[in-house]
Amino acid sequence: MTTHRASKKTITAPRTAVTLATATVGSIALVPGLAHADPTANLNDVKNQVNSLHQQAEQASEAYDQAATNLASLQHKVDQIQARITAEQTQLTTAQSSLGSLAAASYRAGGVDSSLELMLSASPDSFLQQATAMTEVSSHSADSMKTAQEIKRQLDQDKAEASSDLQQLQKTRDQMAANKAAIDAKEKQAQALLDSLTPTQRTQYVQQQSQQNQKAQTPPTGLPTAPNARAAIAVAFAEAQVGKPYVYGAAGPRSFDCSGLTMAAWAAAGVSMAHSSSSQAYEFPQVSESNAQPGDLFIYYGSLHHVGIYVGHGEVVHAPYPGTTVQYAPANSMPVAMIVRP
Repeated sequence: MTTHRASKKTITAPRTAVTLATATVGSIALVPGLAHADPTANLNDVKNQVNSLHQQAEQASEAYDQAATNLASLQHKVDQIQARITAEQTQLTTAQSSLGSLAAASYRAGGVDSSLELMLSASPDSFLQQATAMTEVSSHSADSMKTAQEIKRQLDQDKAEASSDLQQLQKTRDQMAANKAAIDAKEKQAQALLDSLTPTQRTQYVQQQSQQNQKAQTPPTGLPTAPNARAAIAVAFAEAQVGKPYVYGAAGPRSFDCSGLTMAAWAAAGVSMAHSSSSQAYEFPQVSESNAQPGDLFIYYGSLHHVGIYVGHGEVVHAPYPGTTVQYAPANSMPVAMIVRP
């Protein structure tokens, strides 16, 4: 684990928000073959099932975010290798051209044994000067040959590496597509459950969600001051986003997912981190819950697929799941796996 990297350039990987149907009543039709709620079932049971599906979708979203981070890193690496290949190809062409000129010069000067040529020369001193020059040409030729061979070796190595990385790039894109499909499937199941509620139950559900969101957007009183200027900026940024909607893969400015919120909050303070809660869990030093300070990241669940930013007095700001907004929540309202300090 490393300390914060305020001087590190924030990764500007292309991040496209995964726009999905949110769990609002009546937004899509029933999906055949998916689980349906019993109209007589207790509304709380349906809510629990929907929340469970949202959690599963968020796990898939975390995998999507991690794959997107890997994709950006791989693409950057491939771009660098391809730039090297272009430069090495130019160098090799130049070296081969030089070798061709030297070979032609050597051929024109050869054909007679040097000792016999000296004996037959009318001007031995002049011949010795020419022989010395040809020795230098031969030495230059050997050096040029060695240089060309080294360039060719590096070129072949880079081409092999680029080929391997391009294959991994495609695998990562395929993984992201699978993650996206999993997110969509879970959200459709959740929507199907909500669509199968009775009109009365739908009204109750919407009212309860609205009340919960409104309550969760009210800041707790008497929150402590952050321990330093950077943490204060990160906390203030996170609190300023309260009320904005959750969208998978989003990192602002109008919507966020959980790791997109914490990444954006700390980016405002000059600290870069990956758009992935599981990556954020290992990018910074771990602290105990008893020593938690405003600005620390609370990582949740054994799969590390959720994260919130601590604001003090046992509260975090986080982006829960579709149908909700960025909000305050008790830090222990979800199972805490790790706490880290950027």
